[in-house]
Amino acid sequence: MQIRPEILTAAKKDLTALVAIPSVSARAEGLPACADKVESLLRDAGFLTEQHPGDVGPFVVGETGDGPFTLLIYNHYDVQPEDPVDLWTDPPFALSERDGRLYGRGAADDKGEFVSRLAGWRTFRADRPEALPFKLIWIVEGEEEIGSPSLTRFLESRFSDTKADICWWEYGEVDKSGRPIVLMGFKGILAVELQCRTARADLHSSLGAIFDNPLWRLAASVSSLRDASGRILIDGFYDGIIEPDECSKELAATPPFPLADLQAETGGNRLLGGVGPDNFYAHLNFTPCLNVNGFHGGYGGQGAKTVLPCAGQMKLDFRLAPGQHPLRIAELLRKHLDKHHFEDIELTILDAEVLGVRSDPAHSVVEMGAALLEKWFERPAIIQPSSAASGLAHPFVHKFGATLFGAGLTHHGAMLHSPDENILTAQFEKMIGFAAEFFALLSDVAEDRAPGSLHA
Repeated sequence: MQIRPEILTAAKKDLTALVAIPSVSARAEGLPACADKVESLLRDAGFLTEQHPGDVGPFVVGETGDGPFTLLIYNHYDVQPEDPVDLWTDPPFALSERDGRLYGRGAADDKGEFVSRLAGWRTFRADRPEALPFKLIWIVEGEEEIGSPSLTRFLESRFSDTKADICWWEYGEVDKSGRPIVLMGFKGILAVELQCRTARADLHSSLGAIFDNPLWRLAASVSSLRDASGRILIDGFYDGIIEPDECSKELAATPPFPLADLQAETGGNRLLGGVGPDNFYAHLNFTPCLNVNGFHGGYGGQGAKTVLPCAGQMKLDFRLAPGQHPLRIAELLRKHLDKHHFEDIELTILDAEVLGVRSDPAHSVVEMGAALLEKWFERPAIIQPSSAASGLAHPFVHKFGATLFGAGLTHHGAMLHSPDENILTAQFEKMIGFAAEFFALLSDVAEDRAPGSLHA
């Protein structure tokens, strides 16, 4: 099953042009130029376009069509920094093709996803040039890689009264066997830093007989936060969690891959207490967790240095379930520290923007889209109730009222955020074909809803 060669050639040309623009939001580099290019591509494809300023990079909006069904597509054009450059086989901002893959910074995350959908749109419109029977809003931002600091504010101001049926999320996954994975939700996130200082400067370690150690206090404080099973011990932490629906529970009860495969791929060899082959997938989908991201202070050089450190820092992140608000969890963490006599430990919030969210996996368009993915990828699609990771999807679900549909071409060897980021050329082509038929499917759905239709 293939698309026309000229469509694939044009898509590669568009991706080459976008990858060539180093739109690194962490450095606020190349963002206006990339926004202009995205806008020109959407305009040339028949969209009415506009740009709006963000805190760091512009938002690009394309709109077309009208009708009883609204599709919202969300992508981003900013990318991660290219460092370390010397580990790239070819220059990071020059699209290269070898061994059946397209390489370049942003080839997967997220310019390749955007281009595959746009190429599918062009294919669809070439076959069906009549008036579009549904409304399509395409939002492409330039701040995703730095946490989308102005996205929620932009959506509230520009789309205050807009409602949508489906939000085609910025990415989806393809597993190592080639099965497409449709993501229906994401966890929220709270990232914090704990700091402790007990002296003006580092002291001789002999003074440890009378003075407390800041690293010891940080270690003691974090050890009070969870048990060996990973259960978080902060009072009120689990209050308000929205339980998954029965369909989501059923999907998570049958893992699409064995735990042993995940362990083999990651090298992870120590499981939390109570986690095993029968429930690990449900934990990934639904269970909040707490991680120590880094622990710093004192002497870490070669050999011994008998020092009593004066200060230390620890970075933590909580992955949160729907119903848990990051700022509320930060308040509960502060109360926990104070209750356990760690009042001297300073708490700084680093990220509290992203709330957890899930959508209904039994939505008819999701089911039809999964069937189309199976047609193009020639393997049954996996409907995953929630990614174990986080994404700022909450406003799209709760403000627009949209059902998430995370379908894309990010394969498990894509090297996201790393040197030699890539997509598989064959999967790029399949996603273009899928996108074209998905737009056609939504046209049929909209026509069935139209007044006077037998199915309206």
